[in-house]
Amino acid sequence: MEQFNLETVRKIIEVNHEAYNENFAKGDASQFAKHYTSDASIFPTNFPKMTGSDAINAFFDGAYKMGIRNIKLTSVEVMGGPELVVESGNVELFMENAISVYKGKFVIIWKQENDEWKMFRDIWNINTPA
Repeated sequence: MEQFNLETVRKIIEVNHEAYNENFAKGDASQFAKHYTSDASIFPTNFPKMTGSDAINAFFDGAYKMGIRNIKLTSVEVMGGPELVVESGNVELFMENAISVYKGKFVIIWKQENDEWKMFRDIWNINTPA
């Protein structure tokens, strides 16, 4: 097994975010969900916790059907070790014509599955007051 290097994982996360957005922009929920571990959970704003590939696919497929076309994830902090890496940052969602409809923040816990770093826990919330 390769020695853990946080900077390498940080770069993997950046590449993952780019691919994540590209898959989402195409409306390809099956490719999109591959960025998550098989036992991943998401914690979306105003929804209950959702666990597993089917639930995650359904949630993001629904977001695409509602008109979300792009997701911009910006890492602010990445820390951790060989077991788990925690990332925090900012998220922005866009409709057609790059119209911003959501600005928030996130915390993602990354873990290795089949020698690939994938999202294990993904929680986000909106910056706009209720």
